[in-house]
Amino acid sequence: MMKLGKYKTACGGYLSISARVQSHLLAHPDVITHLPEAASKLHLPSDGMKLECEVPMGRVIGRSGVVTTHPIQTHHRALFALRNNRKFPSRVAAPGAVGNDSTTVVVIAKPRAGQGEYELITAWVGALARKEPWDPHISTGEEFEDCLRFWSTTALVFDAATMAPAVESNWAEVLASAGVMAGEHAYMLQSTSSKSQEAK
Repeated sequence: MMKLGKYKTACGGYLSISARVQSHLLAHPDVITHLPEAASKLHLPSDGMKLECEVPMGRVIGRSGVVTTHPIQTHHRALFALRNNRKFPSRVAAPGAVGNDSTTVVVIAKPRAGQGEYELITAWVGALARKEPWDPHISTGEEFEDCLRFWSTTALVFDAATMAPAVESNWAEVLASAGVMAGEHAYMLQSTSSKSQEAK
C-alpha cells in the first residue's frame, strides 16, 4: 500500500491524509492510487465549509462500489458484511453484482487549523453516497432516515479482499447492535453518548 501524505490542490492549498484515514481507506483500496491526481484537481472551499465533491478524472478509472437494489424494509432479510476497519456491517449485494464504470473520485474533507489546508475524511471511486445508518457522525433524525432510505435501495458490491464473509441479517438487527433504534424517528447514538458523558 502506497504511503499517503499531503498533496497540493488546484487552488494552491493542500489536502492532507492522516495515518488514521489511510487505515480507513483499506475499505476503498482502489481509490488510493488516484488520490494525488484527484487532489491536484480540487478547488478547496474559501468559506471553510466541509468539502464533499465528485472529482472528474477524464477517463474510466474503475467501477462504482455500489449498486441499486429493490427496496427493503428494516425487518427484511438481506446480505451484510463487515468491511476492513469498520465497527458495524454494511449492506452488500448478491454475489456476482458489479458496479458501473466510473470516471469520478469522491472526496470528503474537512478544514484544518492552517488556512488553505483540508484533511481527508474519506474517498472512493464512484458517486457521492449517504452515510451508513449506523455512522456516529449522523446528527439528526432526519439525516438518519435519509441515510436508512438510501441504503434500503442501495448496496455495496461484495469484495472478499476487503470484507468478511457476507451473512444474512436486516437493518433492524444491525442498527440495534450499533445502539441505533430504527423507526419512530429515533436516532440514538449521539443522544446516548451525550447522556453517558453527563452522567460521568
